Amino acid sequence: MLKISRLLLLLIITLSITATPVTAFYENVPEAGIAINGKMVDGIKPIRINGKYYIPFTTVSKILGYNFIQFERNTSTFEVTDGSTVVRMTMGGSRARRGDEYMNIDPARWVNNTAYVSLDAASSLFNSFIYFKQENGSIQVEKPASRYRVQAGDTLWLIAQAHHTTVQRLMAANGLTSSQIFVGQVLRLPPREHTKEMEPIKEKRPVERAPQGSTTIQTEVINVARTAIGAGYKFGATLAEAPRLFDCSSYTQWAFGQRGVTIPRTSREQAGIGVSVATNSLRQGDLLFFQSPTLYSDGRVGHVGIYMDGGHMIHASSSNGVHITYNVLNNSYWGRNYLFAKRIIQ
Repeated sequence: MLKISRLLLLLIITLSITATPVTAFYENVPEAGIAINGKMVDGIKPIRINGKYYIPFTTVSKILGYNFIQFERNTSTFEVTDGSTVVRMTMGGSRARRGDEYMNIDPARWVNNTAYVSLDAASSLFNSFIYFKQENGSIQVEKPASRYRVQAGDTLWLIAQAHHTTVQRLMAANGLTSSQIFVGQVLRLPPREHTKEMEPIKEKRPVERAPQGSTTIQTEVINVARTAIGAGYKFGATLAEAPRLFDCSSYTQWAFGQRGVTIPRTSREQAGIGVSVATNSLRQGDLLFFQSPTLYSDGRVGHVGIYMDGGHMIHASSSNGVHITYNVLNNSYWGRNYLFAKRIIQ
């Protein structure tokens, strides 16, 4: 009887320990300024768990331009986007998804009904290098990242996949002679000319076939798109803000949607539909995809626009809002950062 009682007591103690939230022990620390590339942009309230700094997830999302934020209560999963890439993170999970790539992160924690992520996790999720600067007690953000801190479970292959490069280039950038890496090690990412994404999803079917007639859906889409010229730009803009505010992909989604063609929300998702088109075969209504090296160091799809007859592109850019770029592939900026084109309507 005594033996059984001891077993029951041990079981109760074990259950009590495993049921205790991992966020039960944390330290409040002073509010910190948060700087992006050396420029102070906002304040944030970090906490410390087991010696690591954690910051509120939704707050840092908005500061970094991921303004569209959803939370799935049944799975405790956050989904955020900046209009380019969807980031998904489940509370307590050690794996997260950025676009099509999976990455290892410190599990996110609930503290006082607020989701917190470690600085290393935030770095991975948002393609930045985020760290605490002891000298002035600030949170520093290097965006886009030129460095990456190795996480538990990482391999050189996983890191290379997440940054759209190769193991060989990653090793060369760090002078590595073997594939061995260790948690906490800071790796230099390869130069941006060695990071480039091509077609995130290998989908090869058109979204919709245009009806026969004198006016095609492609022309109608361009006509609709023109009506929004002059509209403003907002990272992560929602369709509810159209036609006043757009980001690049909410603009293309809106223009096609006005003519009954449904396409995904983000530029990276849009890059995964339709069929590939060579630059010498472009037609009005095709989608053009570009990288954005000032925002992302991983060569990902970062911008989308709609091709117009004559070699022009109508799009929503962060600098000019909705406008037309003439001779787009000969443009010094867009031509240099062009990735590929997709035809979503045959």
